Amino acid sequence: MPVETIDGVNIAYETRGEGRPLVFLHCWTGNKAFYFEQVARFSRDYRCICLDFPGHGDSGECEEYSVENFGELTAELLRRLGVDQAVFAGHSLGGIVALYLALEHPDMVEGLILLDTTSYLSQTIFQRIFALAAVFFGTIGYELSRTGFRHMKGLVAGIAATHPLATPQSRLITARECSKVSNYSMARTLNNARKFNVTQRLGEIEAPAMVVVGTGDMLADVRHAKVLARGLENSTITVVHGAGHMALFEKPEVVNEAIEVFLKRVYPAGAAGAKRVAKKPAKKPAKKKAARKPAGNSRAPV
Repeated sequence: MPVETIDGVNIAYETRGEGRPLVFLHCWTGNKAFYFEQVARFSRDYRCICLDFPGHGDSGECEEYSVENFGELTAELLRRLGVDQAVFAGHSLGGIVALYLALEHPDMVEGLILLDTTSYLSQTIFQRIFALAAVFFGTIGYELSRTGFRHMKGLVAGIAATHPLATPQSRLITARECSKVSNYSMARTLNNARKFNVTQRLGEIEAPAMVVVGTGDMLADVRHAKVLARGLENSTITVVHGAGHMALFEKPEVVNEAIEVFLKRVYPAGAAGAKRVAKKPAKKPAKKKAARKPAGNSRAPV
């Protein structure tokens, strides 16, 4: 398996297919294997690139488990692979990293596919994580997750496996792949992600975007998805009925069809064509903006 060492961190990745780059960014506790349904379909026409964030999958540990660091490591990996522009598909945490890239590396982002994600991790989301722990694992599971994130691999896999919308395939994937992430990296990643909020900056993103959400998503739910879609000026929203937080492999046919439609919007001439849709309709010249704040510093009401 290819590994690139960036700033002392070993980043594992895989590429399949040829054509315009389509980059897949995984969720918290997940890894590149979560996109097997999408890679199988889109590698016929696109160069599919999947990577593991630090501490996840086959990548090594790092010192800073933050959205910003994950974004910069992703950007540098793509540069080394000769990729200067791509469409980014991000699931949950991966979608948050994709938003960071769209804000801090806008020339690199030709389009955003935001799967079961949000522009910030609200207190409500954390309450739901711990409430789910209590429901599925009782008081002991709740206390373990709340106080120290110990045994969180089993916690996350168990929640995913016992979700009412879980499929046999989703149970197998989460149980197998969540075991590859360390408890330390899980805890640090989630704690640092709480500090990241770009809700007030979504209007700065010019790239076309598609927001995808499952009706049964108990974390980044339909309400969060609508906030995200409203904030992005050049976006559409797709609601996947009968899917939860893992719509990408709970309802892969529906998700893949939505991605196909979106890619045709971004690349009207096809995967190999040179013509690309404008990032955003032309506007009248705007007044000079104040200096832009780094991504993640703004806070929205929870």
